[in-house]
Amino acid sequence: MDIGKIIVSLLIKVTSKYRVNRSGISPLHLAAECNRDEVVEVLIEAGYDVNAMLSEDRSMMYEDHRSTTLYFAVSNGNVDATTMLLEAGAIPNLDTVNPLLVAVRQGSIELVTLLVEHGANVNAYVPTHPTSFPATVMFGMKYLSMLKYLMDNGCDALSCFSCTYGSGPHPPLQETSERDDLRYNTDTRRNTGEPCSDKSAPYWSSNNTSSSIWSPIQDQPCLASEFCEIISARWAGPIIDVLLDYVGHVKLCSRLTEHLDSLEDWEVIKEKATPSRPLMQLCRLKIRQQVGIHRLRCIKKLPLPPRLIKYLNHEEHNQEEFCE
Repeated sequence: MDIGKIIVSLLIKVTSKYRVNRSGISPLHLAAECNRDEVVEVLIEAGYDVNAMLSEDRSMMYEDHRSTTLYFAVSNGNVDATTMLLEAGAIPNLDTVNPLLVAVRQGSIELVTLLVEHGANVNAYVPTHPTSFPATVMFGMKYLSMLKYLMDNGCDALSCFSCTYGSGPHPPLQETSERDDLRYNTDTRRNTGEPCSDKSAPYWSSNNTSSSIWSPIQDQPCLASEFCEIISARWAGPIIDVLLDYVGHVKLCSRLTEHLDSLEDWEVIKEKATPSRPLMQLCRLKIRQQVGIHRLRCIKKLPLPPRLIKYLNHEEHNQEEFCE
């Protein structure tokens, strides 16, 4: 047996859980932060609360204001610890910044799947950097298979096509290497009249060396960023193509249209958005809406033909295959 595990097992016998609860930090937090999976296991078996929250003063010591043991495990990319915590009843939506956003930003489909299967909010946002569409989409744009998985599980694609400017002219965006690399700068956000302070590197900027996706900015009156302000022209086609599979009738704003016009191969994607959408697509959307986001995984259990279930779950390669 690991020596650390032995020591912790001995300490548990003489430790007051009441005093631990009043200390503002749980030994589970420390074990997860240090990637001591065997200690996490012992503490869970001893009955320590997997949903214990850091006290406010301790949470403020971290740039992302993390609070839960689960957040520590996910931010470390620790699949084993994350699995143990979730199976022991850890709730994935307690932190100010949802751990799912951390997993998506890391590009870890294994962690993302674990969290979603245990009820993580696929439409999570970052409170300090408001967007008109889920932050899961923003961080998932680099990983198309992950973006599709999030959409399959109820992520809101429709909000990505909401635009203040519509078919009219959009204000110019500053071209930066961060935008080209899908590491977008907060300067692209629309302003209400007062300048946004720039006291720290943007949380999705390549200049930010921190692993955190939280970058508190004081006195920031900016409006929510919209999808067309964030997406890079370089990657627009495949991303929009995925999103269109999860919406009904939408009208692309002039900026998204401009992005799709930039490459001849993307003409078919633009045509995909033109009215009217196939009736089969609209029926699928309606059925999924009626099922509800929290029961989408139960579609496979419905007494329906396997081919229809595949279609409802977006598992068919194309509609022609479904109709064969």
